Amino acid sequence: MNDAGIIDLYWQRSERAIPETENAYGRYCHTVAYNLLRNAEDAEESVNDTWLAAWNAMPP
Repeated sequence: MNDAGIIDLYWQRSERAIPETENAYGRYCHTVAYNLLRNAEDAEESVNDTWLAAWNAMPP
């Protein structure tokens, strides 16, 4: 799915937005988080917090 489609899912408050974001950006975000934190569990939590922040940033 392209970025515009993912953004539309967020605007629709569709639960598919998170898995689609993970599919599109998950590997990159996990790599960046791990390189910064050097701990797999902390990196996973950081990425999950990022997805939640994206979800919460969209007005209802």
